[in-house]
Amino acid sequence: LILALILCALTCNQCFGWQGRGYSPRSVQASECDNFNNQCRSQQFCVKKIDPIKSSKRYETFNSDCWQSTTIRISRSNVSTIINGYCYPYEDSSNPPKRWTYCFCNDRDYCNGVITVTLLLSYLWRFQPDIL
Repeated sequence: LILALILCALTCNQCFGWQGRGYSPRSVQASECDNFNNQCRSQQFCVKKIDPIKSSKRYETFNSDCWQSTTIRISRSNVSTIINGYCYPYEDSSNPPKRWTYCFCNDRDYCNGVITVTLLLSYLWRFQPDIL
């Protein structure tokens, strides 16, 4: 039974990283997400938690990880069922709340690497329809 669960598990990146131009951390030259040994396994989803940096920046930082649930609490009063390939706005309970974008996938191993056009468009379509 354990072997069957391991064989069916999804392998995800588990790391902190960045994408785009203009980000240069002082002590790190390469993103730890470039190392596929930084991984976790999930029965549900891989997630990429994108940090809300000012739109004037040409880069974004993120945290890639495993997600072991089929739902996400996107605010204090709103729980959503996660759909593969979709991104969701998320805010924590601090005051004022900090906001992130959580993008989920489960269609292939390491799918939570660099953001794909599909994930970006699904976020824009769902949460920023006036842009499209």
